[in-house]
Amino acid sequence: MWPAFAVAAVCALAIALVMFVLPGGDASPKSLRVAGRLGAAPVAEFPIPYPQGRQRVRTTIRGSGQVVKTGMPVLLNLTVFSGETGEILSPGSRPQLIQATATNDDLTREMAPLVIGHTEGSRVVVSRPATRDGKETMEIAVIDILPTAVIGERLEPADAPAKIKIENGLPQLVSHSDKAPLSPYLGVLVKGDGKQISATDKVVVQYGVWNWSDSKEVAFTWPKGPQLVDIAKTFPGVRELVADQTLGSRLLLVIPAEQATGTDTLIVVVDLLAQPDEGKAKQKDANK
Repeated sequence: MWPAFAVAAVCALAIALVMFVLPGGDASPKSLRVAGRLGAAPVAEFPIPYPQGRQRVRTTIRGSGQVVKTGMPVLLNLTVFSGETGEILSPGSRPQLIQATATNDDLTREMAPLVIGHTEGSRVVVSRPATRDGKETMEIAVIDILPTAVIGERLEPADAPAKIKIENGLPQLVSHSDKAPLSPYLGVLVKGDGKQISATDKVVVQYGVWNWSDSKEVAFTWPKGPQLVDIAKTFPGVRELVADQTLGSRLLLVIPAEQATGTDTLIVVVDLLAQPDEGKAKQKDANK
């Protein structure tokens, strides 16, 4: 019910997960380090060729978000490296942003156990045996489990024309003032410390939308999971208010009808979660 948001799939899941299809066991890496902030293109340092062995899983960043349970929506950044050459196997040498459900069917039976049971905000690093072109080799996978909802200190924006409560982690409209504002309103409910976004960026978001006239909910993404949105294709009022805000923020927007659907003022809560990273992953040979 928010067509101007031009909702799209975050990533072609099958393309990303084709990199991650073979089972392994437990193995002990000689040397494996991964640097870079959560959600960004990682830098992996390991010896080339990486020593053969069974699968090993390490959590190098432990997040403070909710625990991923079977069937929950998840937002992941997946980067896969060849243990034989150090080549980045992910398309374009970039992390693949994946929006999926935490099930064996959606994530594959090999990847799902590496995500389920971990907290959002975590980084899981996996070294595992694989077969490439008929040859036994090793692969390194870096899985960033990104938040599917903004977490942070709740702020009370001044003169807010609408009241929002958080129930079970989800925003709900409680009430609004008698008279709709004549100009767009922006209130920051949680201030993120991520990258500042522009009016031309594509951003992964969660959002809820309510009509002002009858308080009817017309869109709510949280049950299905995050959506990738082209800010340039949103309503003019949304584009104006979201530009220059930071990732990790939760915003309250009130958009007059003429800058939204043309028929009703809209009340919007939007979580700015992540962006596809245009940076390329890197590999360093630990033998050098």
